[in-house]
Amino acid sequence: MRRVNVAIAGLGRVGSQFLEALLGVSADSVKIIAVAEPKENLESVKIAKERGIAYYKDARDMLRSLEDTIDVLFELTGDAVLRTELHEILSQSGNRKTVIVPEPVAFLIWSLIVQGKCEYPR
Repeated sequence: MRRVNVAIAGLGRVGSQFLEALLGVSADSVKIIAVAEPKENLESVKIAKERGIAYYKDARDMLRSLEDTIDVLFELTGDAVLRTELHEILSQSGNRKTVIVPEPVAFLIWSLIVQGKCEYPR
């Protein structure tokens, strides 16, 4: 089974709930390798650090540092400028592997995980 390496940018209200939901997913299939959040005193940052997840204050630094080690980057900051800059970093580095997932898609995934309604159509 293939494992997906995940990073999360933004651990505020939405990001912290998303982190919690992903931590409940099998580590064999999904591994959170890094988080980025400027407010280091948040409970979600503490939880990430306790779980051995790499912590960055800035999502740009996280993406530059980990490059294509990240399969999926959930961008949950709500910052349109940051989102644009992350895409520019991917473009400038030639990283065609990492996918940046915006908040609406992350919310959909989170809803499916939390509600347990991930069923295949018959």
